[in-house]
Amino acid sequence: MSEPGGAWGTTGTAPYRPAGARGAGIDRPVLPPDLYRRRQEALRAAAAQEGLDAVLAVGRAFYERGAPVAFLCGHLAPAPTAASAPGYEGWGQSLLLVPCRGPVVLIADAARPETVVADQIELTAAHPAALAGWIRRLGLATGRIGVAGSDLWSWAAFRAASLAVPGAEWVPADPLVNRPRRLKEPEEQALLARAAEAADVGLAAALEVLRPGLSEQQLGAAGTAAALAAGADFVRYFRVHTGAWSLLSFRWPQATDRRVRAGEPVALDIIGARGGYQFDVLRTALVEPVPPELARLAAAAEDCLEAVLARCRPGVTVAELLAAASEAAARHGLGDALAPLLGHGIGLETVEEPLLLPGVDDRLEAGMVLCVEPALRVPGLGGYSIEEMIVVEEGGPRILTRTPRRPVIGATPS
Repeated sequence: MSEPGGAWGTTGTAPYRPAGARGAGIDRPVLPPDLYRRRQEALRAAAAQEGLDAVLAVGRAFYERGAPVAFLCGHLAPAPTAASAPGYEGWGQSLLLVPCRGPVVLIADAARPETVVADQIELTAAHPAALAGWIRRLGLATGRIGVAGSDLWSWAAFRAASLAVPGAEWVPADPLVNRPRRLKEPEEQALLARAAEAADVGLAAALEVLRPGLSEQQLGAAGTAAALAAGADFVRYFRVHTGAWSLLSFRWPQATDRRVRAGEPVALDIIGARGGYQFDVLRTALVEPVPPELARLAAAAEDCLEAVLARCRPGVTVAELLAAASEAAARHGLGDALAPLLGHGIGLETVEEPLLLPGVDDRLEAGMVLCVEPALRVPGLGGYSIEEMIVVEEGGPRILTRTPRRPVIGATPS
């Protein structure tokens, strides 16, 4: 095994791994190795058809957007992304060079070869220099190289690489990796189902302790701890928005010291990963005594969700899903209260294609895994949303999440 900056093959040993440390992502890749090899060979064929000599996949840290590389070889960059400095342009990032002919090469600041499917691994944070070396070694110095994850490659790293091999032509090639990522293999669907289980455990823990007087931070801490104990790799955040804050999908910080009050909504949104695959599940709890208008808002939100789920079949367009949600909201007199975002795909990243947003020209396909989350927001009253993780199937959606959709919490501890 080589130190950072050296190269190794995929047969290297790992003396740093404790005895008994076994499992997918621990002593072997998360998915079967032949699946990654099939993806690499499919990418070679697609690249050749596009007139490319190679494809460079770019990934960022595991908690950001590592999917272009992870999808192809199983590697997720374990270090946090850092500011670029000469010789350290790749901190918290990874590059996978897939030539039409020749070895598949992973360039990373840190990696464990037993979990990666690649022919060569070079450990270094000096990505541009390492990449330029491999490009010249593989005879690609005047080649046409597609970049998958083009929006993830920093300007500093790209500029350094392009100066090092000025004869290479760099071409955006994101669809070559993004398209096959849309449909999840059965093994990936099983991993996403396990991820959803961890999210359900986290939500259940927060709901169990939820009561007036508890702070948003305390609720988030309870949910985060439970999800980690249930096997989550990490919890990116446990968003807790109480009272009027429930009107917002995003807010910083994700949880504050504000304390829960009786009669208000509490939005609980848990996002993280298990086995490398992401979870994103939201529930809105109502604390007794529940005002009648909040109860009606909750019922309307569930009707919107049911209307969308009833249409979640292969071939259905995003526009049709949006129309189903809008019609359901209008039946409750809340047509103007429906938030634009209806949901998104999920997999190795939290937000993937397809995006369920107005103006998106896309349609569902069997094997997609989605987070469906219609939200209703009424200023002066509050917001209400329910988010389910589902698999799109011919006979209708398979729902992966199990947390009750409309939890109601007593005003005093039982």
